[in-house]
Parts: sequence; C-alpha cells; structure tokens
Amino acid sequence: MKQLFWKWFIAVDRRLKFPSLKAGETGVQIGFDMSAPVTSDLFLMVENVGPAGNVIGIDPDPRNIAAAHLIVARQRYPVTLIHRAVFNHEGKMGLLLGEKASWNQLTNVPIDDTVSFNGEEVVVEMDTLDNIFHQFNIDTHTIGHINITINGAEYFALLGMHQILQKKDLALTVVAGRYDDSGMIDGEPDHEKIMALLKSYGFKVTFRRIHQMFWWGFVINTLMKRRWIYGKDNYGIVMAAKGSKRIPWFQSFS
Repeated sequence: MKQLFWKWFIAVDRRLKFPSLKAGETGVQIGFDMSAPVTSDLFLMVENVGPAGNVIGIDPDPRNIAAAHLIVARQRYPVTLIHRAVFNHEGKMGLLLGEKASWNQLTNVPIDDTVSFNGEEVVVEMDTLDNIFHQFNIDTHTIGHINITINGAEYFALLGMHQILQKKDLALTVVAGRYDDSGMIDGEPDHEKIMALLKSYGFKVTFRRIHQMFWWGFVINTLMKRRWIYGKDNYGIVMAAKGSKRIPWFQSFS
C-alpha cells in the first residue's frame, strides 16, 4: 500500500511541478539534491520527457554528480550530467558543502544563515548556461522547461542565459524569496529582480510562496503532517512562461 501511495504521489507531484514539460522535449535542472534521489527534480523531469526526450542536470557538488551517475547508469535514463556551477561569468568559485546537499551554497552570494554546513569547501568550475550549452552541443530548440534551484545564485544564473531566454517557447521555475540575506540582491528582494528580468524577455511571470499553493500548502500538510510549512517564513517560486507555454492555475512546487 505504501509503495502504491508513493507512486501516486510522485506522479501527481511531477505533473503539478513541471506541467509545461512534454514528452520528447528537454528538461534542464540547475541544482539538484541527491540526498533524496527517488523524488529528486532531476528524475521527476525524466518521467515527463519520456524515452524520446532528454534531461540536462547541472550541479557543482561532486557528491550529487556521483550519486546521480549511479542511478542514471542503472536505470538507463536519458540524462546528461554536467559538473559545473551556473553563474553569470566564467571562472572558479568556492562551494560550501551543507550537511544536506540541498544546503550547498556558492561563496560569492550572501550566505544563508538558517542552514548548517559540514565545514568543507571545494573549488568548482563555473560558467554561464549559454556557454555550457555551446560547449556540450546542447540543442536549445528542444528545451521545454528550466528549473533553477541554486540557493541564492538564481538571479546571477539568469543573467548568463541571454541567448536561451530569447527562445520563443519556454517555461521556467526559479526558487526565490528566501527571508535571510540569500534572498536579497543589492538591497532588493531577489524575486522582484528575477521577475523584472524575465518580463524584459517577454515572459509572463507570477510569484507564490509554497504555503500559498494548494498542493504543497494544504494537501501535503494534510497527508504528510508537514507542519513546518505553516507559521514560518517560506521560500517561494517564480513561475514564468512565454510562447506556447503557459502557467496553469494548478501549478505547484516542492
């Protein structure tokens, strides 16, 4: 019974999270957490695109890349893994390793003081997504959805996506709106700067916090007793789409 529940849960979650990502398209996951690989965004996208599609997973943490490689090889998933940090210029930077992979943070953005780090820092290669796609010969015409979850570096990653953001049909989800310093850029909330940037490229955008969403704010709390969603400051998600892509009323996030 428990296995059936989780299969149902994951199937619903991926459809609400990436509703614009269709079979045969390419999904792009920038930043992924392999401490919970069964429900990692990377593999939710795999289910959407199917065997005829492709998923590009980009992450600077060598532990995430190694763990994902094992699953991709075993399951023969259509996934391309790239060990890189995505930013607005090329070079090297420090990566603070969190006690959980989802807490990793680049050192050139305001540090999130609400999480715990394990005391390790590694030097990682960074580049723009435009350059990474060119280097790895990735066809941008097939991209249907880009999901960016990189702990305060999301806005800077978007600044390095000039060519990609000019694409006519594209949907994005960008984590933003954290209440600590990592959610601020030059004294402004990062979600406001992200929305303004995406609007300049012709996207329709909206911003919602996870506790305001029906699926994660009510259903998940009811079924899984996730009380942490209520009565606390929660991050949010910028949802954006243009061309043939849309932001459905039921779209959610986790």
